[in-house]
Amino acid sequence: MKKRTKRTFSLHHWCGLIAGIFILAISLSGAVLVFHDDIDAAIYAEESQLSTPAHALRIDRSFGWVRHENPGWDIRIQALPEAPDQALLYELRQGQLRKWLFVHPETGAEVATVPQAHNRLVYILLNLHYNLLAGTPGKVAVLLTGLALLLLTVTGFLLYRKSILKVITFRQTISRKSRRSLFSSLHRVVGVWALVFNLLMCVTGISLAITVVNAALKGGTAAIQVPRVPISVDKAIQEIEASYPGFEVTYLRFPVSEEGKLQLRGRFKTDPAYYGTLYSTVQVNYKTGSVEGVDFLREHPWHERVLTILHPLHFGDYAGLFVKILYCVGGLMPGLLSISGFVLWYIRRKQFPVKRPQAKRVRAIG
Repeated sequence: MKKRTKRTFSLHHWCGLIAGIFILAISLSGAVLVFHDDIDAAIYAEESQLSTPAHALRIDRSFGWVRHENPGWDIRIQALPEAPDQALLYELRQGQLRKWLFVHPETGAEVATVPQAHNRLVYILLNLHYNLLAGTPGKVAVLLTGLALLLLTVTGFLLYRKSILKVITFRQTISRKSRRSLFSSLHRVVGVWALVFNLLMCVTGISLAITVVNAALKGGTAAIQVPRVPISVDKAIQEIEASYPGFEVTYLRFPVSEEGKLQLRGRFKTDPAYYGTLYSTVQVNYKTGSVEGVDFLREHPWHERVLTILHPLHFGDYAGLFVKILYCVGGLMPGLLSISGFVLWYIRRKQFPVKRPQAKRVRAIG
């Protein structure tokens, strides 16, 4: 083995051993989180189901009592109902705490409440994926893990670059001659097929992790006090969608202070799917109803658009079921590489144990 190749292998080897368990946790949780909306919808199908279908959306009829009964909570609507028999869902946030309120879209009446939505499966997996259930230190660890995976992807490419053509043309398959050859060939084949996807996940994940770590290091937010909103939120949505043809509101964030704005996020129907559904924003003065800021992703310079779409590209939920399945399978690959890499190390360690120097015997004189 050449000296340079030996160094690359050593770097790949030790980096994988140190970061492997973290890569495995992030890989498995990420593969499941591709279906986060579907999982929540299945678990809370009963809470979101209306016995009396709604014929119109009247947010004004519910926001007032939601705000009054939940002081100190950041109030958001993360998606609007897609069917007449689907409830309107408010998500309330207070630090790491989450509360869900299902209300009738038309009457504003309460349908169901999930008081500890932060204990639901998806949110636990999300915290595992973003911070390894360890708060700010975990967020830093996830960032370092992303950098480690990027290093592993690059060194893996250097080590197996001569095998790429053989693998993608199916001339090199998984060998079953021995345990070592099985896991070695599995590691090589999976690594080649996952190369591009791993690189995509590394770049997009590191971008997200940097954002998350920066927010965590800045400290906590100021006290939340959602003010009374005298304007009609429903009318504001209608006027914005009429003023900007093709724009559809998908997400509402209410002001958290007297100086705040009502944020209506969404997308244009002609935007590419990978733009996501909430990266264009219209800011409305909640006292007067006037538009005070417009930020449409499609109007950004190309390099800013690229940085923004890294986020929806990482989540994989911007398209249909087929894309989600691809992301799920691809998301399992780093975990599989971690396992196969560890098994290879274990087999080599058993076959070629490290020889410890024996103490020299000193012959007694006399």
